[in-house]
Amino acid sequence: MAEIKTTRVWNGLPVDEITNTATGVVELYSQPTRGAMGSTTPGTLFATGNDKGKWSYNDQAGFRRGYNNKQRTQGKPTLTQEDFNKKFFTEGTKLFNNDRANILNTETNYETREEFERNTTSYSTNGIPGVKNSETGDKNNSDGKTVVDSDNNADVEETIGSESWLNRNTLGGERDFGSTTNSYRYPLGQLPDLDYDFIQFTAHEYEAGALTVQGPEARIGPSAETITLPMIPNLSESSQVGWGGDKLNSLQAAGARIALNTIGANTEELDLKGTAEAFLTTSKDEMKKMLNDKNLKSSLVAFFAGQAVGANVLGRTTGSVLNPNLELLFTGPSLRSFNFNFKFRPRDPDEAEQIKQIIRVFKRNMAVQRKKGELFLYTPNIFKIKYLHKGGDHPFMNRLMPCACTAFTVSYTPDNNYMTYADGSMTGYDVSFTMAEIVPIYADHQKDAGGTGF
Repeated sequence: MAEIKTTRVWNGLPVDEITNTATGVVELYSQPTRGAMGSTTPGTLFATGNDKGKWSYNDQAGFRRGYNNKQRTQGKPTLTQEDFNKKFFTEGTKLFNNDRANILNTETNYETREEFERNTTSYSTNGIPGVKNSETGDKNNSDGKTVVDSDNNADVEETIGSESWLNRNTLGGERDFGSTTNSYRYPLGQLPDLDYDFIQFTAHEYEAGALTVQGPEARIGPSAETITLPMIPNLSESSQVGWGGDKLNSLQAAGARIALNTIGANTEELDLKGTAEAFLTTSKDEMKKMLNDKNLKSSLVAFFAGQAVGANVLGRTTGSVLNPNLELLFTGPSLRSFNFNFKFRPRDPDEAEQIKQIIRVFKRNMAVQRKKGELFLYTPNIFKIKYLHKGGDHPFMNRLMPCACTAFTVSYTPDNNYMTYADGSMTGYDVSFTMAEIVPIYADHQKDAGGTGF
């Protein structure tokens, strides 16, 4: 009996509420739709009230679209996204919180009396609005704060300001430049249950502070917007490792041996006398080794003569060169980059608005952020990218490290023609951008990566 379903009609829009008495979480769904042959398509998850009393969107655009559709049928004005946010986070969440509280405060919705007391006490402490603490009898107000006199709870609720939704829905602090935790997707509408795959981009603040990166998630800060887009053609990956040619001729090798023996004389503590002796002894030995060979001696004379005059005397006089001992050696890891190209073709005003917001979200999160005083600049937000199959990580595609958006291009005339709808929205947008991973791939990352690895 952990999940209990109720229905709330909010300003004409029927919303299915699924309240989990084991976790305190409530989820808001659109009502299921019936298709041909009696088939039923499950409702879309609109929003979630978590176990701390905070609300977030799962399908912000779909929620507003369903609300506005009901407004039109009632002859009422539709709401912009900003107005809908205010409506939901000030009026809507109060109603949904009350419905959840009624479920959680009812003892018969639990298996035992002990479970009821334990859970409601925990939910009250966590700040779920309207929940009554079984131990103290205190009841939380609509902001999740405990009120001793539950009869005065309504008065306290009235103090919630009309802008309270901002505190629940936006990233704050000095780095607040308009990012939210909203979700966006294209295309809109309720898709048939055909197991479509998607690409998901989630923006995150760049987490500074560490001199070196300890793990792929070290630079991932608080999350911002999430954008879900359809799969596109030409998805690929390319992994590279740095290798380069390295030379070490006999003279350089001799110098290296001298340096190694000289530095090795100080393995325990600084010993100037021992260092000098090691340098002189090793240098003497190396010089003897080279000068005792007559052929090598003449070649060395020609080589150093050439160095003195800036000419290849050794090649001219002996027809040879110093063996460079060329070898391909590892130089370091490389960073990967990925190109994405999406074609957006809005089919209605809501979808046109959604596309506009998606473009704005990408541009805002990739932009450099100015610090107060403008003496320093903040690092732009970064992205986590996932290929999704049936709602989870794609089992047969690669994984990506956190990425920075290094380039973003929008074509407003994708078919070489300027065309708009009646409201001015473009008939099509072609968007291309480059994502570059901020950390390299190491062998241990591949161990438990899943799919085809990084």
